[in-house]
Amino acid sequence: MYLLLDEPSFRLQTTLVMEIGFNEAFLLQHLHYRSLISKNERDGYKWVYKTYEDWKEEIPFWSLNKIRRTIYSLESQGYLISNSSYNKMKIDRTKWYRVDYTKPIFLSQNGTLDVSD
Repeated sequence: MYLLLDEPSFRLQTTLVMEIGFNEAFLLQHLHYRSLISKNERDGYKWVYKTYEDWKEEIPFWSLNKIRRTIYSLESQGYLISNSSYNKMKIDRTKWYRVDYTKPIFLSQNGTLDVSD
């Protein structure tokens, strides 16, 4: 069994890890990938909606507390925008997430969007 070869891997940009931290870069990269395939568009943006438990299913090697802390860190730094107003019922605690691609680290030198997969 060759664990390093059997499954697709996540690639992280060293520059992004150095800028925002490993956990934050990992979650942000995962959200970016999910955004590319998302069919949930609201207000001109693609959103990914998940509960913390949903994130735990996708990242099973992280604890719920680590997921919460990482999401809070990304929200606090402004790299992650979250919203729960798109939920149909007020008791629904699912959050909708999107990457804020207007942050300077995502822009090229001429000010245009520069997001690599």
